[in-house]
Amino acid sequence: MNTEDQTKLARSIGRDVAQERALLALIGSPRKNDPVAMQDVLKMNFEMGRTQIQSHLTKAGVPADLYRTAEDEFRKVKDAILDGVKNGKYQVPAR
Repeated sequence: MNTEDQTKLARSIGRDVAQERALLALIGSPRKNDPVAMQDVLKMNFEMGRTQIQSHLTKAGVPADLYRTAEDEFRKVKDAILDGVKNGKYQVPAR
């Protein structure tokens, strides 16, 4: 896999981990209709997800030096989801 492909994969992993954590929080929370409570649940789930990024990169065979790239994409999606819950409208983050 060339460097460009590894970078794309790292970005994808970062986005996927954030989206997965948000989906799990939404499905598992009885407070999904309370935006303030949901933000707290999401923040906790995102922290758990952030710690999983490195293991996902390793499983995919992506070099550890691309962790920051994956984490940046994770952060973009995380922030967009939290803003969406807060404002009632989700804006897909720029890639």
